[in-house]
Amino acid sequence: MGAFLRTLWVAVLLAWAASASATHNEAGEILVCHVGGPGSLTYEVTIITYTNPNSPADRPEFVMTWGDGTLPDTIARDDSTVLTVAGIQTQRNLYIQQHVYPGPGVYLLQFIDPNRVADVVNIPGSVNVPMCVQTELVISVAGNNCTPQFLNPPIQNACLGQPWVHNPGAYDTDGDSLSFEPMVCLGGDLNIPPDGIGNPIPGYLFPDQVVPGPNNQYAIDPATGTITWNSPQQAGIYNIAFKVRQWRKINGQWVSIGWVERDMQVIVGPCNNVPPVIASVQDLCVEAGDQVALSVQASDADAGQTITLNAFGAPFQVASSPAVFSSNPAQNIVFGNFTWNTNCSHVRQQPWQVVFNARDNYNPVQLQDYKTVNITVVAPAPENPSAIPNGAVMELTWDPSICANATGYRIYRRQGSYGFVHGHCETDVPAYTGYQYIGSTSGLNSTTYTDAGLAFGVTYCYMVVATFADGARSYASEEFCNMLRREVPIMTHVSVGTTDLAAGVDTVRWSNAYDLDTLQFPGPYLIKLYRGNGLTSATELVHTSDPSPFLANPDTAFLDQGLDTRTNGHAYRVELYGSNGNTLIGPGNTASSVFITAEPDDQQVTLHINFQTPWLNTQFDVFRQIGGVFTFVGSTTEPVYVDTGLVNGQSYCYYVKAFGGYNDPGIVSPLINFSQEVCASPVDLTPPCPPTLSLVNDCELPLNTLTWTNPNNNCADDTHRYNIWFTDSLGGEMVLIHTITGATDTLFTHTDGSSVAGCYVVTAIDSVGNESAFSNQVCGDNCPSYTLPNVFSPNGDRVNDFFVPFPYRGVKEIDLHVFNRWGQEVFSTNDPAIRWNGTLGNTGEPVPDGVYFYVCTVFFKHLDGTRPEVLKGYVHVLGGNHAQRN
Repeated sequence: MGAFLRTLWVAVLLAWAASASATHNEAGEILVCHVGGPGSLTYEVTIITYTNPNSPADRPEFVMTWGDGTLPDTIARDDSTVLTVAGIQTQRNLYIQQHVYPGPGVYLLQFIDPNRVADVVNIPGSVNVPMCVQTELVISVAGNNCTPQFLNPPIQNACLGQPWVHNPGAYDTDGDSLSFEPMVCLGGDLNIPPDGIGNPIPGYLFPDQVVPGPNNQYAIDPATGTITWNSPQQAGIYNIAFKVRQWRKINGQWVSIGWVERDMQVIVGPCNNVPPVIASVQDLCVEAGDQVALSVQASDADAGQTITLNAFGAPFQVASSPAVFSSNPAQNIVFGNFTWNTNCSHVRQQPWQVVFNARDNYNPVQLQDYKTVNITVVAPAPENPSAIPNGAVMELTWDPSICANATGYRIYRRQGSYGFVHGHCETDVPAYTGYQYIGSTSGLNSTTYTDAGLAFGVTYCYMVVATFADGARSYASEEFCNMLRREVPIMTHVSVGTTDLAAGVDTVRWSNAYDLDTLQFPGPYLIKLYRGNGLTSATELVHTSDPSPFLANPDTAFLDQGLDTRTNGHAYRVELYGSNGNTLIGPGNTASSVFITAEPDDQQVTLHINFQTPWLNTQFDVFRQIGGVFTFVGSTTEPVYVDTGLVNGQSYCYYVKAFGGYNDPGIVSPLINFSQEVCASPVDLTPPCPPTLSLVNDCELPLNTLTWTNPNNNCADDTHRYNIWFTDSLGGEMVLIHTITGATDTLFTHTDGSSVAGCYVVTAIDSVGNESAFSNQVCGDNCPSYTLPNVFSPNGDRVNDFFVPFPYRGVKEIDLHVFNRWGQEVFSTNDPAIRWNGTLGNTGEPVPDGVYFYVCTVFFKHLDGTRPEVLKGYVHVLGGNHAQRN
């Protein structure tokens, strides 16, 4: 570096040293951590400050405000260490004390130092401005909490005209997610008891506000915390501050559980240097037990510079198998190796952050670059799962997770196999697989689950996921499937044969219990069939078979007659009895008929297909009556069908033929069942789409001109008229003010008296009265005007006989009072037109000629409400009457 630049830098550092020697704190933060067992409300608080070790203004103690209403405590310094940071000597001071909080709540902790360093560029009069540092502690059901820790000191150098980059190395020992946000440095009012209050410093400037411009940009990455200032434009000392906010997922929602403020110092000086650059490094996701191996490269465009490459972050701080980093000796291009042998203690919901730092050896300003890498450690899937049928339930088992810190398991189920294999870092069971969460177990060794309420003849598939205390979830187990044994009858048909209010017929069929252990459950056997109105339950006994010594002999079909199949669907269930009807072996699943409802609309009918069956229906054929004969008109795989191109007012009748089946190949397939017949007549119930509305707001004329699109041009064919709605204020209730008949008449002009302040919407109405939703809202506002003359002559010549305003607009009302020279009121009104005829209170008694004073409060109408404005002035009355006497 040239002698000139070196001299300038020496001057900057000497100025900093001089200012710091007379004052104290340069940077600081408050860290908090829960101590004691579960339920303890004791927290250890650590104040950390960074000061000039040569300053005589030492701070052996600080006053801490706990934020819980208790009196502040004076905390003595526990330790101090002199560090060299980026070529700067600084002293790190620790003040530690424990405090017991009264209970759950949000507590704002703070300390205030009376003085900052002198001559801080972005803080006016900094030597007389206190330094306040705060931390928010949240004690709640979220559990114990420790604030983030910092691995990188907050005292840094920067170069004029070169990018400055810094990462605080924040990490959270609880595994909470962190976000970063800039903030205004806090000062304090020490005169407010008990120990002052912190507030944003008046006149504070962020670094890019000191010399604004495109080459001076300042920002903090909200995810990594890397601060970038590109680039400093003025030498000197700067104070900056930021919050590190903690987030924890509680009941599926991310919740802020507190934050830490860090106040830090940057010293900017001239130099002839460019920062080093770290090559891009990709984020990683690994399974616990795998090794992470990363190669990192940094280089410097200054050929004569050498680089030191380091790494820091939470993986280096863990107790079990911490990460290691090594690099070759400092040179112009440096290579480093990051290695981490992960294990189950590293499994957590949030990724681990590793920050790589490259620093050059330029003297006296060592420039830096940072790259942050996220490493997610995922727990392996539970192994050896199985599903064993046991009567009407499925018994699930699996091996305990190899991660002893697992807290339990989540179980998912679906009908039929999906074949899911997790993708890279794809934990848990994604919703797109069709699997549904059905339950959980608690504890590492809780590796069994009984799944009840299942249907016979259906293949059920499962996956299991291990859970962890912070909400992390493992990879899903392999898919494992089975079906219940056919130890009870299985429903196969509930088909409507006749549609009638009283003489309807349902055909009901079921298969026998072919897998039943007849030695355990001996005969004779019989069947009981139950029916219910609706689709969900069957409790009324409608048929009992004759006893049979052979399992294959009991009835497997029943014709249920005399029903109302027109307005009701029906559900059925069979029970199998042994020992001549004395022993209930078990009930089968409930199955319903297919019941359809018809929803008429404009030139169409929508059929809704309703059913509750233990088998899976996969196709629905729709038949419509044409010329007295039902004819196939279409098919759908969804339980809804829309029949279009119909004639409004004409009756159409339908039924549906459903196709389905079980997974069990031993049960006949497909299962075919018919719905009842239903009829409906299409009717126009569909309104036009809302018009698109535009407004020309002429506040001087005044006039609002509305125009809108005709829905018949794009989304309707029977728009007949329009309703115009208005409110005179934002958020006010819309009131119908006008109706226009004719689809092509799409223009309307309006004033609200003399006001054009207000909002409008338009609706379109079709020929049968269906009204659209509101259009987009458009709003206009007034540019109010109200001026009074200074003379009038009420002499009856019909020229200027009244005291009236000049043409005005946007006035709601006025409050006018006119006084004579002795302060006596001679006239008042609330009418904006005024029309004072020069008589006492408009009574006919003329007032003397002369000068009269007025006070007029004018209430102007605006979109956001009424705004008053006071006018004061005088008016000459020249009516030919005697003048006012002294």
